Amino acid sequence: MNIFQAILFGLIQGITEFLPVSSSGHLVLAQQIGLEDPAAADLFFDMILHAGTLAAVFLAFRKTIGKLIAAFFGTVVQIGKKQFHLKTATGEQKIIGCLFVSLLPLLVVYPFKDKLESLYSSLFAVGIALLVNSIVLFFSDRIRSGGKTAKTTGWKAALAVGAAQCVAIMPGISRSGSTITAGLAAGMKRSYAAKYSFILSIPTILAAILLEIIDMIQAPSSFHPEMIPAYIAGFLTAAISGFFAIRLLKYILKSKKFIVFSAYCLIAGTTAIVLSFIF
Repeated sequence: MNIFQAILFGLIQGITEFLPVSSSGHLVLAQQIGLEDPAAADLFFDMILHAGTLAAVFLAFRKTIGKLIAAFFGTVVQIGKKQFHLKTATGEQKIIGCLFVSLLPLLVVYPFKDKLESLYSSLFAVGIALLVNSIVLFFSDRIRSGGKTAKTTGWKAALAVGAAQCVAIMPGISRSGSTITAGLAAGMKRSYAAKYSFILSIPTILAAILLEIIDMIQAPSSFHPEMIPAYIAGFLTAAISGFFAIRLLKYILKSKKFIVFSAYCLIAGTTAIVLSFIF
């Protein structure tokens, strides 16, 4: 792997991780057209790319994340002193509670993770998933924005977003697109649906990094010191492109122009299906 490859796949990871076009689906397409994914053979590089997208979220939502961290430890103290009451919970405390609820569906789906990820080898399945993603994004613009914010979002809405995130394990289904659409359908304000989706990506990306660390422990030869410049290039590219992808998505969501991504996924999905009959 050279620096050019690292930058290229850093861009793919950073942009498609947050824009609603499915990063996993694009990696499958890239491999089919002859672009070898270095992350598939280099566990450390795969972790580096995930760390880059995680850095992008922290940079884009640094104030909110700071408040959530303070609220988490404050809640622990309140619980220890038996002073915590759900009725008087702050917005940040309610977000933390909703995040835990949204992560519960992953525990149900995790045992089937390998079977779902086996779809990576099927270009036809990825194409169908991209078409489904296109339909979801098409209807996303047509969902009337609700009024639910951090203070008023309940466990049912959080569970709906979590279920949507589980569906996005399939390559070709966008995590950000499905979770934002689920949030809108559950009555969230458009701005809060996007914010909640990105905050929810933090524990999800952290879990992916943890699993990659476990895999690296079992395969210690996955780190290649001579690749350090490429690792740095990949991390920075994923972080910077991811940050601007978040900014762009927030603007597009506000202006109700998910139709752009819907049309793109329609083209990408159709292309994938056609290629599946060629290769």
